[in-house]
Amino acid sequence: MAEECLRRPVQNFLPGNDAGRDGAFVGRWEGDDPAAGESTIQCKFTSKEANNLSLSMLRDELAKAERLAKKGLAHDYVILTNHAITGESELAIRAAFQGVGVGRCRIFGSEFINRQIRTSSRLRMMAPRLYGLGDLNDVLDARAYAQAQLILSAMGEDLQRLVVTEAHRRSVRAISQHNVVLLLGPPAAGKSTIGASIAVGAADIWRSSTIRATSPEDVQRHLSPDVAQFFWIDDAWGNTQYQRQTAEAWNQVFVLMQGAMKRGTRFLITSRDYIWKAAQSDLKLQAIPVLRTSQVVIDVQQLSTAEKAQILYNHLKFGDQDQKFKSAIKEFLPAIVERKGFLPETARRIGARFFAGDLRVKQADVFGFFDRPEQFLLDTISNLSDDCKAAIATIFLNGGIVRSPVTSSVMSTSVSAFGSTEAAARRELQTLNGSLLLLAQDEHGSYWTYKHPTVSDAFARYLSQSPELVELYLRGAKPEAILYAVVCAGVTIQGAPMVVPTNLNELLFERIAKLPVNFLRTFVSYRSNAAFSEMILTRRPDILDGAQSFSSPIHEDADASLLTSLHRQKVLPSDWRNHLAAKLLQALEDEADPSIFETGFVETLLTREEMQEAVVVARDKVLTNIPHYVKEMRQGWSSDYPPDDYFYPLETAIRTISSAVGRAATEARRPDPIPILHREVRRAVEEMEEHYEPQSSTSAPVATSTPQNAILFNLFRDVDE
Repeated sequence: MAEECLRRPVQNFLPGNDAGRDGAFVGRWEGDDPAAGESTIQCKFTSKEANNLSLSMLRDELAKAERLAKKGLAHDYVILTNHAITGESELAIRAAFQGVGVGRCRIFGSEFINRQIRTSSRLRMMAPRLYGLGDLNDVLDARAYAQAQLILSAMGEDLQRLVVTEAHRRSVRAISQHNVVLLLGPPAAGKSTIGASIAVGAADIWRSSTIRATSPEDVQRHLSPDVAQFFWIDDAWGNTQYQRQTAEAWNQVFVLMQGAMKRGTRFLITSRDYIWKAAQSDLKLQAIPVLRTSQVVIDVQQLSTAEKAQILYNHLKFGDQDQKFKSAIKEFLPAIVERKGFLPETARRIGARFFAGDLRVKQADVFGFFDRPEQFLLDTISNLSDDCKAAIATIFLNGGIVRSPVTSSVMSTSVSAFGSTEAAARRELQTLNGSLLLLAQDEHGSYWTYKHPTVSDAFARYLSQSPELVELYLRGAKPEAILYAVVCAGVTIQGAPMVVPTNLNELLFERIAKLPVNFLRTFVSYRSNAAFSEMILTRRPDILDGAQSFSSPIHEDADASLLTSLHRQKVLPSDWRNHLAAKLLQALEDEADPSIFETGFVETLLTREEMQEAVVVARDKVLTNIPHYVKEMRQGWSSDYPPDDYFYPLETAIRTISSAVGRAATEARRPDPIPILHREVRRAVEEMEEHYEPQSSTSAPVATSTPQNAILFNLFRDVDE
């Protein structure tokens, strides 16, 4: 309220050590108000409706106000309250405080606060919990209200526990300035919560049409040139592991996204940090250069101690743990927020009886709960009844989303596998709602999904512990889901815990053999072992069809990766290897493509003679012809793209090529090509700057408070009350 409505940066003080000031700012009020200097904000809130503020409620504050006035810290004294206040009481309170030396006393009561909530979209976006206060139908228009309700349905009770962190503020700032923000972090770091809160705010403050996109095809299908849109793309490149087969589709849609951003459409993208790291080598980020800048890549794991303390407090305070548990754990809370492994999702779980009801409140056990959240979640799932496991398996076997009401055919496999009944599994769906599962809504109606993506991780680990359950998964899951969830024996992919033993290769092939060939190519490239790849090549030889030409850079091309993987497994026919080697050499000369010098090709694919030939071509034909490559790339530039970033791929390529030639050269070095490259690029950029049309951006709320860096020890004083 102080920042967004009273327009003042606020300095927060530790509870119990605030020297009589709940908050303070230095500056002048807007308008013709002459008051200046340091001002004190006194907050007085109640949970009782129709409880008018009176002078007697503030008697204890008068002595504090007098001390502040003597120190020159009470030129302005602001009382912010959700109490109603009569005119008579206001006069009495103002007179009392000004009588003890306060320069000017102001009182902002419930009517003021309610008016600000209803009129200030900036306030609502920076305090997303306000969207959960009753019916917003009279605040938002009908379309925005409907969108907000769909998004809030996916947040459940998390909205009332939401803490606006610095990552949240930076996200708002980034999406306002650049029209795109990428939220990165480990599992359970709070990316989706930030995404949901900003998505609701977008419908409010920007009146944007909000779209939940789950794939590049979704983005392309819904992009409109005529209206302002807000795309929320959660887990863009995979929810638990990198889905490499989507990279090329994303590369194609990036160009459309860049154009839409220029027209005011905004994109909020989330990804697990390890998935983003794996995806970068395949994504052509030069199409959206701003994604390379640190301003829009938000690491949501970098929470301050104060933010972690407030998150933990909220989840315990509003969780369903009993008073005895909260009182017993209170002494450990300050130390918990200092631990490296603290995650917001783990804080949610410790506040819930479902996850931590049987937790022994001993230091080692409590710390272990935060240090090993994956194991605790796996233990929780392992100890569930078979009926509960059947309910979760219904979601898992169907790719993480099941429409409600769930049909008998959808439930049949999971019910049979765990010896449950359809009625019992349906009952447990309701029981698990809000803990492990969530009943949410979208424009098509209700659907069941996971409360948090880590539930899918843990259930996959549970299934992987038993060969019988792995077989269950292969027989019952959709072929498309199998393709993205398993790896063959001997292959390791982060986030893919389900390994198919060799004796189940025949079943695996039977389930995925009829999928489109491009899906199988991706599986063979990254998830298959030699035995399974040989099976695929023998029975689906069309997997190599189309692998004749490659896009530059070739080391990022999916077909090239397929051939390289098969060659590494020693199952690729020699004529296909020869073809790829020739294409690598040709691309080096034609496009300054450095792929032939990439480690994967040099160590896996090329012969010594081919490597020597590549060095000669690079030295005599590529590094001596840099102006040509700059000119060729310049011709493909669009005025939408920032010139400074446009030549980044070429500059990287020339450095790679130059380094390879330098390592292999046996004669005196020729002139350094890098200065020539810099000169040519600088000349081209200067010409392009004259035609560059930067995208427009509009303002959005940007909070100015600095979070406390000290532990809020006193914050937990009433967590058990």
